[in-house]
Parts: sequence; C-alpha cells; structure tokens
Amino acid sequence: MKHWPEIFTQPFQHWNKLMFFKKMLYIFLILNTLSLLPIANEIFGYNGIVGSTGWYTGTPWYLQGSRGLINILSHPYNISRPWISYVFIIGQLVALGFGLFNRFPKLAAVLVYFFTVNLFNKGYLMFTGGEILINLMLFYLIFIQRSDKNRDDNPEFSEVQNVLNNTFYWIILIQVCVLYFFSNFFKLLDPIWRNGEALMYVSRIDAYSSASMRFLFADNPVISMVGTYIVLLYQGLFPILVWFKRIKIPFLTVGVILHLGIAFGMGIFTFGIIMILVYIPFLSDSQIRTIQNRFRKKTIAD
Repeated sequence: MKHWPEIFTQPFQHWNKLMFFKKMLYIFLILNTLSLLPIANEIFGYNGIVGSTGWYTGTPWYLQGSRGLINILSHPYNISRPWISYVFIIGQLVALGFGLFNRFPKLAAVLVYFFTVNLFNKGYLMFTGGEILINLMLFYLIFIQRSDKNRDDNPEFSEVQNVLNNTFYWIILIQVCVLYFFSNFFKLLDPIWRNGEALMYVSRIDAYSSASMRFLFADNPVISMVGTYIVLLYQGLFPILVWFKRIKIPFLTVGVILHLGIAFGMGIFTFGIIMILVYIPFLSDSQIRTIQNRFRKKTIAD
C-alpha cells in the first residue's frame, strides 16, 4: 500500500505510447467522419433519421451541466439550420488535423472531444458502444499533456502535470478492464450465452452476420459452443491476464482476432477496430517502437 502513491508521482514514462495511441484514434476519427459525409445530414442533422434526443427548453443551457455542452446538436435552434451539423463536422476535422500535427495540442484535445462527443451523441442510435468508449478516451487524453516548451522526443512535465499524466494513463487501462468485466458479467446472466448458443443465434440474423459467419456457426452447435465460450473466457480473463507480460502479446492477439471477427464477420466494423485500438496503451514502449518501425519501413518500401 505504501508504494501506491509512487505510481502517480513517478516520472511519466508512457508519453510516446500515449501519443501513438492518440494519433491512431485521431486517424480513425478522420477516416470515420469522412466515410459518413455522404449521409451526414441523415445522422447528425436535427431532422435526420435519429431525430433529436431532446432539450430541456425550460432550463438554461448553463444550468444543465455537462448535458448542455455535449448535446448542442439537439437544441431546437437547429431545426431550420441544417448547416450547423456541418460546422461541427468541419470543426472536428480541423481540430483532429491540429492534433495530428501537434499544433496547439491542449486546445486541439479539448476541441476534438467537444466536437466528437456532440456528433456521436446526436447520431447515437446509428453507433455502437465503441463510440462511447472513444468519447471516454478522448476525455482522458485531454489531461495527458506536456510542457509547451519542449519537443515530443524529450518531453518535460511539471509536478502537477506528471501526476495527471500518470493518473489518466491508469484510468485508460482500468476503463478497458472495467468494460470487459461488465460485458462478460451481463453475458453470463443470459442463458443463451451460458449454454453456448449465442454465436449460433447471432449468425442466423442477416444484419449481424456475413456468409462466412453463417457458414461457421448457423448450423454448427458444437463450433458455436466453442466460439461462445472462447469469447466468455477471453472477456472474463482480460482484467487479470492482460497484466502478465509473458503472455500479454499472445493473449491480446486472441483479442485482435475476436474483434476482427466482430468487424468483418458481424459487420460491426467501427466497434471491432476501436477495441483493437484501445489495446495500444497496454503494450510496452519497445513494442510500440517495433510497430512504428514496421510502419516506417512499409511506407518507405511503398
């Protein structure tokens, strides 16, 4: 117990890893937003498919707490002004660009969160739990910063900033573990998951299965049972096994395969990719450098 405070006061050692994580999130968000541009009005517009989540018209926005700041696109003022949603889209893309190129990083982090959370909240019925997780990650990353007068390769932190960096780094890790814990917990409450039939039933729903998933699980109860229990075991053991260095990489590799299956087998693409991205903070700095070097070599070769 007496060593616990050192976790938060020791020199922050995960800067490069967290910046790589942030860049990957930002790149994902840019590509995701660009892919949604053809249907942006239907998703983010006040009169779009999702409709409005409502606004407390009898309460001033400044008395609504955080809801008033993250639900702006549902304000009745937007009814006859469809262009406002595009202001948020352009604002998000510009802020993401500033963040990627390390221009005004503190302001960029705040703006990325502000625009993104408003967009995701407006189109919430069209998104998955992955977008909610991104909102949380972007909020935590606001507090992981460096001094304004040093470079990325040799960052410096004040005492307060050092504590904030360490604290929110651990919050990010714990958040992912909590997600897996409760996902597993609620699955275990469902008899279809407990008896191993979940993947079989899911694969029979056209909207959530590809041809390959239907071939594997729809009429194969044994394979479905094996796959279902692998998912349950992985999610249940994640909060424990992810901390063991010797098995972390093969263990996370199983997770990557599972989430690629969700992305391409079930068609829930963004959720699968987001869950893979949040594995980055669990890697060591040396593993991050290996990934970065491979990207550089591939870019040079191309």
